[in-house]
Amino acid sequence: MLILGLDPGSLSFGIGILRKEKGHFAHIHSETIKLKDKDFVLRMQELWDRLEKLTAAFPVDQAAMEEGFLGENIRSMSLLSMVRGVAMAALLNRRLPLSLYAPRQIKLALTGYGNADKEQVAKMAALVLNIKGRKLGMDESDALAVAYCHGVSR
Repeated sequence: MLILGLDPGSLSFGIGILRKEKGHFAHIHSETIKLKDKDFVLRMQELWDRLEKLTAAFPVDQAAMEEGFLGENIRSMSLLSMVRGVAMAALLNRRLPLSLYAPRQIKLALTGYGNADKEQVAKMAALVLNIKGRKLGMDESDALAVAYCHGVSR
């Protein structure tokens, strides 16, 4: 089974794909999509296009995404909600089953500690998934953590 994990962001969007077979996980692909255009709508078009290409290139069986969190900046929360909506629509368009997980649940599944910081998540993702020879970006490792959380939750 291939699991796609998503860590949404309006400028930097994390992608992680894991294979789960007989209780073992393998890193298949991960990246950070940098959405550079100044126009938000054009960034969302780019995100849609990238997710379409990614799901066409990898025969993903299931997808998981980090749920939004409540912050104090209403504009940022609104933008992030729209980003999550575009990502959800791209996955639903492909009829991919999608599960949502709270940040604390994701951290707990990977690190054993629900309040782990981003560096701890990145280190554990590399360790658990046996990723050597390259440093994972924070959004990328968060996306892998989402995919891992989904895999152990099933």
